[in-house]
Amino acid sequence: MDKKTIKIVCFAGLQKYFGAETSVAVEPEATYSDVVTELVTANPEAEEVLNSCRIAVKEEFVSLSDKLESVDTLFLIPPSSGG
Repeated sequence: MDKKTIKIVCFAGLQKYFGAETSVAVEPEATYSDVVTELVTANPEAEEVLNSCRIAVKEEFVSLSDKLESVDTLFLIPPSSGG
């Protein structure tokens, strides 16, 4: 099967590594963890921040083990000071 391109919106410190938006191509049955892995591969310097981010889709947080299925855009939210 062809890979699926996922648009990723980055916030705060992640923009240093990927800009405000980036994208990755993943297998159709990929999980959110696979997306993070692709981003770490693209920019290993961002690994620490990526591993502490939360992922939101359609205004809800998702688990790294969840499959992307009908997702086209996700939001990577790094931790911020104070919470």
